[in-house]
Amino acid sequence: MKEKVSVTDTGIQSSGLPKDYMEAVAEYIWNGFDAAASVIDIHFESNEIDTIYSLSITDNGTGIDYDLLKETFGHFNDSIKKASFQKSSSFIKGNKGRGRFSFSAFSGKALWHTVYRDSQTGEMMEYDITISRNSKDFYDPEGKKKTVKKATGTTVTFYDLFEVSGFSFQSDEFKNFLVREFGWFLMLNREKEYKIRINGVPVEYAPSIAESDTGVLPLKDVEGTEFYFRITFVRWTERIGDKFFFYFLNSKQSEMFKDLTSFNNNAIGFYHSVYVESRYFDAFNPGDNEQSQNLFERTKHHSVFKELMGHLHELVRLRQKAFVEGEAAVKLIDVYERNGILPKTGNRKELQQFLKGIYSTEPRLFQGLNKEQQRVYVGLIGMLLQTGKKEELLALVSQGSMAEAETN
Repeated sequence: MKEKVSVTDTGIQSSGLPKDYMEAVAEYIWNGFDAAASVIDIHFESNEIDTIYSLSITDNGTGIDYDLLKETFGHFNDSIKKASFQKSSSFIKGNKGRGRFSFSAFSGKALWHTVYRDSQTGEMMEYDITISRNSKDFYDPEGKKKTVKKATGTTVTFYDLFEVSGFSFQSDEFKNFLVREFGWFLMLNREKEYKIRINGVPVEYAPSIAESDTGVLPLKDVEGTEFYFRITFVRWTERIGDKFFFYFLNSKQSEMFKDLTSFNNNAIGFYHSVYVESRYFDAFNPGDNEQSQNLFERTKHHSVFKELMGHLHELVRLRQKAFVEGEAAVKLIDVYERNGILPKTGNRKELQQFLKGIYSTEPRLFQGLNKEQQRVYVGLIGMLLQTGKKEELLALVSQGSMAEAETN
């Protein structure tokens, strides 16, 4: 029997659903991970002329509880996951209840086949849910029955496909999109062997890692108890996710919470993530903003955490400095050479080295300039060099950088 969603079809369509098939597929992958899945399988079949005649996304998560359908499929712009999830805001992505309608970007109908364990009886149950593109405000659950031979999980099968082909799901563009969207998350859960597979072949995020390093930091609290933190720094070749975070994991490699790093407002291509693992976070409450602490729970005001954050910020600062002085500075000079920004006369080598020095100290001075502004800026610096004001200019840049750091 068809059930009504708490909004009209027009309201759903105007809510900002994905317009692109890649973003739509990402919504279903996130829904699988939200349901505690570790493996997501994208499966498609196409014919000789690359026309797709079947497409499905399968996860090994907990399934969709039939008794909670009105709180899940029946609600819109809201989600039971948002209310029940207490730990990491980065783990739960599908918290608006809109992802299930994303199929309308490339499909006329979606059918969910789900297997879950009944919370009352403990029995394994299975059933189907259908939503059509032209009537998204209704969902049709049917066929609920017991099963004993199947594990929990959900398969979404898409019908009446349009504007997609076999190439759409096996192209480098699609795979690179998945790496940009999920690479940080797969890295976060690497110990649990999380995977996204396309026709059985795992999507590899490792080629998008420019550099990585892992070390162990021991810290003691005021009572002398020692904690060990395994810290993994990763610099990506391209932007991963939407922000750059410190991810904090407990002894079971479960993410407890995350914090932004202090380098989210630069435009120099320093794409990074930092993963911190320790039993210290087994009893940690990141949401407690009070100065008081009890015997069984630590907060962000704990002395060990404050010392840890100081170390992490210094780690990222030094990594960015090395990146700017090396790869980024060289790239800046190469771009200036190709675009004719550097003057043809004067001591070009001295100017190049001086520009690298300023850029390494304060890269933001070179951001947001068009070509003509770059040419004038570099020309003025070259003129100052000829007047013998090199040391004064470097000191001025250094002072400005230090003042900015103290303000932050």
